[in-house]
Amino acid sequence: MSGITAAVIFLLFACYLGIQVLKNFQLRQMNTGLKSKDYETVEKLADMAMSRRLLGEYTCDLYKLRALYLAQDTDRFEDMLHRMIAATYKNPADKKSFLEQYFHTFLLKENRKYADWLLEAIRQTGDEKLARYTGQAYEVIFNRRTDLIEEMDAQIDAKQYYGFPLGVVLFMIAKQYEYLGDEENAGSYYRSAKVCFHPKALYVPVIRENLRRLGQPEDIQEGMRAQQRRRSK
Repeated sequence: MSGITAAVIFLLFACYLGIQVLKNFQLRQMNTGLKSKDYETVEKLADMAMSRRLLGEYTCDLYKLRALYLAQDTDRFEDMLHRMIAATYKNPADKKSFLEQYFHTFLLKENRKYADWLLEAIRQTGDEKLARYTGQAYEVIFNRRTDLIEEMDAQIDAKQYYGFPLGVVLFMIAKQYEYLGDEENAGSYYRSAKVCFHPKALYVPVIRENLRRLGQPEDIQEGMRAQQRRRSK
């Protein structure tokens, strides 16, 4: 390797490290702003041309949307939400991730207006599986449907969903059993749903609260032992 080649490689590597340092600095500043409730600063940082070049439009839009929501600036939050729903991002997976996560955020908060906007956008993605399970979740939460258990169980048996979507399907089956007053099956499905989610997923605290309210254990094995004790009586 010649000295010139080595120098070029070193310069490229130094540039790469410099960019990563700047990215991390911008992200740290915005995260600090959210934690300290300095939402105006987060918004300004997200709108900076340098931030958008370093982090991308999608990441900056997410931070701005979060800041507006936490600041309870409803009008501007709704404008930003509409903007993101209509936007085309470089990576289509980012758009789907945003729609999915925010749909479930507002579904659990039972904010029907925002859930309606996001569900319509999800249906327009052309992703049939995504549209199906989010539509079913909408029906269970807002319309208190209890006739989807068999259909959703069949989707599980067919292995149509994994990870987060599977957890949602299991949660919604549990919710239907809870509506029907079948606490044993509700608890069983809530416990199964919990293991599908990341520990910090938005559904986890809801599941824990539901199990606590039903007087049921969180642990699957303990839940099975409790069921056996009830059946042996």
